[in-house]
Amino acid sequence: MRGAERALHQRTELACAAATDAGLPGRFEVWEQGGLLAVLVTDPALSFLSTVSGVEPENLDAAVELVADPVWDGVRPALIGSSELELPGFTRAADRGLAVRRLGEPAASPDVVDGNAGFARILLAGYEVEGTVAAFIEAEHRRPEVRRFLLLEHDVPIAAAAMTVHGDVAVLGGASTLRAHRGKGAQPRLLGHRLRMAADAGCALAVATAVPGSVSAANLTRAGFTFHVCPTWLPPAQGRLAR
Repeated sequence: MRGAERALHQRTELACAAATDAGLPGRFEVWEQGGLLAVLVTDPALSFLSTVSGVEPENLDAAVELVADPVWDGVRPALIGSSELELPGFTRAADRGLAVRRLGEPAASPDVVDGNAGFARILLAGYEVEGTVAAFIEAEHRRPEVRRFLLLEHDVPIAAAAMTVHGDVAVLGGASTLRAHRGKGAQPRLLGHRLRMAADAGCALAVATAVPGSVSAANLTRAGFTFHVCPTWLPPAQGRLAR
């Protein structure tokens, strides 16, 4: 779990650097403190990115101290744990999902091509987002470290997915399908292709995130991932909690 969490943290660091380079408004900060992985994003449209992850019983006090630090300046980061914890005064938020898989030799899909041309258009159209969120996603996926793939139907792209490699861990992040083509198995094919590409790149582990109970979570489970539900809490809006 720790290696998977750290790879996801590195992917977020890449995305935040891309957002800063693109001139998106607000602050983007990513750091590690005492084994806790922190992300601070000040634009309200991207509030879901502000997190402290890697919270365990042994570092719970440190996590509570961290979210009370003035560095957050009014931002309420979500604490993401790997197990159930007691957090008096905190508000339970929607659980997040972390999927992890040891890599074998899944077959690549012949309908998947490198997606340098037209990738952002398909990805954003599939996500159906706009404004700051769309700009953040587009900036992240322009980075040269991001591998981009498109799934074709009759030579026309209908779905997109991305991958980054962090040491021996592949992060499968950024995937969407055009509304008119959903339900055709596009994402399972893109998932299998990326697993093969990750194995070919020398990765031992693949990791992805998904909302528990979602179609994406089901696709990951069917592809051999172990799905972990990560309990999540929000700190009080104001004031420091004493522990």
